[in-house]
Amino acid sequence: MSAEELTNLLEGDPDQPTFDQAKQSAEWPEWEKAIQSELAQLREKGTWKLVEKPKNAIPISNKWVLTKKCDKEGNLVKYKARLVARGFTQRPGRDYDETFLPVVRFETIRALLAMVPGKKLKV
Repeated sequence: MSAEELTNLLEGDPDQPTFDQAKQSAEWPEWEKAIQSELAQLREKGTWKLVEKPKNAIPISNKWVLTKKCDKEGNLVKYKARLVARGFTQRPGRDYDETFLPVVRFETIRALLAMVPGKKLKV
């Protein structure tokens, strides 16, 4: 392991700061815009809504995953924020009874179908 890899492991990747690191950085206004954009998108898609916590419930925690997106030349393109649930804290039978498969995006299906003729595949 190189010294740079060890430093990134100990201090965190500067392109993927924790929420607290981002909040203390000079780039916070950009991170905050990315966070607000993610929240607006979640609201728009009806993915979540804020509700009162039921009595005796243990909420599943979440965290922000912050990433700097760069182009092929390494130039910063945008700041990206995703709110992710820490699903590993769920308890079977208590927090959920069933599991569901994720839904594929239509863009992915179109991309795969576009590859079919070029690769001489059968659908």
